Amino acid sequence: MFLIGIVGIIMLIWFAFVGLVRLIPWLILAVIVTSIISLVLDHFVWVAIIVGAFIFFYIVGSREEKKEQSSNIIDGDFEEVKK
Repeated sequence: MFLIGIVGIIMLIWFAFVGLVRLIPWLILAVIVTSIISLVLDHFVWVAIIVGAFIFFYIVGSREEKKEQSSNIIDGDFEEVKK
C-alpha cells in the first residue's frame, strides 16, 4: 500500500509539472497583461491629464479654424456686394 501511495504522489507531481509546462505561455501572457494594466492604473492621473490636454487643444484648434473659415466667407460676401 505504501508503495502504491508513493507511485501515486510521483504521478501527481509529474502531471502537475507537465501541466505547468503547458501553461507557461499563458502565465507569461497573464503577467504581461496585468503589468500593462497596473502601469496604466498607477499612472492614471498622468494619462488622464495628457488625454485631456489633447482633447482641449483639438477643440480649441477646431473652433479657431471654424472662426477663420466663417470670417473669410463673410468678408468675401461683402466684397461681392460692394462690386
